[in-house]
Amino acid sequence: MVATEQGGVLSGAVPTHYNESDPITLFIIQVILIIFFTRILHFGLSRFRQPRVISEIIGGIILGPSVLGRIPGFNDAIFPKASRANLNLLSTLGLILYLFIVGVELNPKALIKNARVALTISAAGIALPFALGIGVGYGLYHAMGNDSQTTFSSFILFIGVAMSITAFPVLARILSELQLLRTPVGSTALTAGVGDDVAAWVLLALVVTIVNASNSLIALYVFLLAIAWTLVVIFVIRPILLKLIVKTGSNDNGPTVMMVVITLSIVLISAFVTNVIGVHAIFGGFLVGVIIPHEGGFAVGITEKIEDLVNVLFLPIYFALSGIKTQIGLLNDGASWGWVILVIIVAMVGKITGATLAARLNKLAWRESLTIGVFMSCKGLVELIVLNLGYDAGVINGKIFVIMVAMALVTTILTTPLATWLYPHEYQRKMELKRIGHLEPEGTGDRTDEISTKKNRLLIVLNKVEYLPPMMMLVQLLQPLSAIVRKQVEEKGENEKTATVQTQPNASITVHVLRLIELTQRISTVMKISETEETLHDPIMNLFRSFGQLNFVKVKANLAVVAQQDFAQHVAERAEDTDANLVIVPWGGAGSVIDDQSNPFVGPREKKETSPQVASFTQEVFSEATIRANVGVFVDRGLGVSSLNQKESSITSISVRVFLPFFGGIDDREALTFVIQLLDHPNVSVDVLRIIKSSEPTEHDTILKNNTLMTETGDKIPEDSEDVQRPPLAHKISSASAHILHSNDERKASDDADEELLKQVLKSRTGVVASNARINYTEISSSTPLQTAVNRAKDIVSRKDLIVVGRGRNDVTFSHKAESLDILKNLGDYGSDTRKSLGDIAQAFLSGGTAASILVLQAKKNTNSKLKEIA
Repeated sequence: MVATEQGGVLSGAVPTHYNESDPITLFIIQVILIIFFTRILHFGLSRFRQPRVISEIIGGIILGPSVLGRIPGFNDAIFPKASRANLNLLSTLGLILYLFIVGVELNPKALIKNARVALTISAAGIALPFALGIGVGYGLYHAMGNDSQTTFSSFILFIGVAMSITAFPVLARILSELQLLRTPVGSTALTAGVGDDVAAWVLLALVVTIVNASNSLIALYVFLLAIAWTLVVIFVIRPILLKLIVKTGSNDNGPTVMMVVITLSIVLISAFVTNVIGVHAIFGGFLVGVIIPHEGGFAVGITEKIEDLVNVLFLPIYFALSGIKTQIGLLNDGASWGWVILVIIVAMVGKITGATLAARLNKLAWRESLTIGVFMSCKGLVELIVLNLGYDAGVINGKIFVIMVAMALVTTILTTPLATWLYPHEYQRKMELKRIGHLEPEGTGDRTDEISTKKNRLLIVLNKVEYLPPMMMLVQLLQPLSAIVRKQVEEKGENEKTATVQTQPNASITVHVLRLIELTQRISTVMKISETEETLHDPIMNLFRSFGQLNFVKVKANLAVVAQQDFAQHVAERAEDTDANLVIVPWGGAGSVIDDQSNPFVGPREKKETSPQVASFTQEVFSEATIRANVGVFVDRGLGVSSLNQKESSITSISVRVFLPFFGGIDDREALTFVIQLLDHPNVSVDVLRIIKSSEPTEHDTILKNNTLMTETGDKIPEDSEDVQRPPLAHKISSASAHILHSNDERKASDDADEELLKQVLKSRTGVVASNARINYTEISSSTPLQTAVNRAKDIVSRKDLIVVGRGRNDVTFSHKAESLDILKNLGDYGSDTRKSLGDIAQAFLSGGTAASILVLQAKKNTNSKLKEIA
């Protein structure tokens, strides 16, 4: 026996040379190539909302003989036949684990809940394409299948099964991306897909049993043994597994290490049993997946433990091997391509027709029924697994394998665009409104042309638990009823009406909480939203519901799992669906004060940077959601908390002072109406500072310098203090600018609207608001309005207080850009992304050292200056 050379490349060893005793070097090269190609392709195809399976199939074909394999020596150097056994072993193990995950993803309760509809659509969606598949199989067998290694009956049965497949995992992913899982169409398609998937695997197991058996009697014995093992898994293994899950606490706290070991051991044992009795090993993994309980989050937890390794490593290897088998060059004549087109048409027509008619019989609209039919025609990954089983067993030859792979690709690629065209969001909304009995949301009309004076329908966006306290505090300021009731109880009937404000009967607000979870490539994220109880068990939702009950706030919760790039669009759509007149989004970028999750002993700290994701989301919300509602972005720096280290304070024991710098424009007018609403709370006082820009220096001019920076508690500190930690000046300044009104008529109209609103609510001392002792209005002129406002804010508000500003990017009479740049040069910058997202005014308050929280408001677009009297 010759020892392995240890010198590596220095001894002249070739990395691509396959060595049976040490195959790891070539194996690493192969895996890296496979992952690289599939990920690059997915990066491009994901922009067209195509599932990852498409890029994996195409990547495998590119690596195979159809593309790169045509390069002389490529296959022999990178994928030599001797090395494929290692890849095949690893991919088969990955396939067993993947089929286990597919089984876990199938929730039997969903099928039982909608059994009649699901079974009807599933049966029709299998029967018609199965029958048409047998007809196509007859033609294929006589045209190009005579060299297959199996009988005619096995061949046509296999083609029938292959034509009737619906890829449940890919279907669930597509429904999630299109945000249809909780719609009648999505839930119906998903439950029908469960029944379809189970039936297809049973039929496939039957076909594989027939193919592998030497005669009919043995085939019967194999099938009976498979049924017997299925019963053992359900009635013996499942009860033991359930007891172990409860005993180890895995149903409450997620799978323990021991429970993961036990579960995966059962998967491998089941795969071993099904393989030795004559059915493929993947059926064993699928069986164990189906019996995994979904209560308590164990199913999601066990999926999270293994899905990344399977999706990143094992499945791409499987598809690469599938691509190596796919030789497109075998389709070398017109007849072959004619069969490709025919198979695609038959596969889609059979599935769509059968499922559509069944859905229509269940009283769905024709358009909805047709959409369900399109979803059921999705083949995807499961179809590729079936085809590879048939190819490896000799049921189909290489040419038919290529034809069927092309069919699987085309049907999967067409699913998303066809469904989007048939079932757009506008039609979904129309059908939803029709079902609840009206065609327009309540309160619609010419409300789009008015600035709402009462923000009584709020949409609060939450995606992290740390945003809960500040959002609750802000909502409590807008809903003073609970504070008034508690005060009246404490006073035991004493008449002190001057201390409170009488709340109008319609002053109660409704808060729609939108919980956003990022839709990643993980199957577990799809499972979280597909299980209907998930919203009820979400801790953030439950906490906000409890807060609403205690504070007389109507809370309606909604959980959405969407891709990160679709967050803003979903917020805008939700604002329209809820008829919200104010959307509030938490700011997670520079300037916000957060708890350091990595080190709980450090305490709250101020973020110094804004990530591109936060900046992009905020800008898109301002752009898209303001078409439907007013939008506010809340920068929390300790609202209602006198000290960052003293969190036991409540809104009933701390007074909040609100500062509003009023420069003019539609955003500032919206900010003023919001501030006026805050006066309904007895513990809120308001300071409104109107600053008129002067072309000449005035006594109120201020130039901010470093020596006026403040500590996090709101105290001024000298420039040379060691506590000064301002961000450095960013080299790149945002090119985003405000929309300035240049027309004299437009400027005059805007100034008149400002003056009219101020006169109504502040200058006229006859109204309730104007005569309120808790509001202070000051009007000054300054050639440095922004710096003057920041300097005044430092003297008025502190850490526990609130600054409300207009974003200042929408129809303003003058720009703050030049003055903002001066502030940034003198005091430092929080980054161009922060300025671009929040605007010049908010950036100036952050850089200027103000300690209070900031709410940045942008008014709804296309609103005219029809102003209601506020009194």
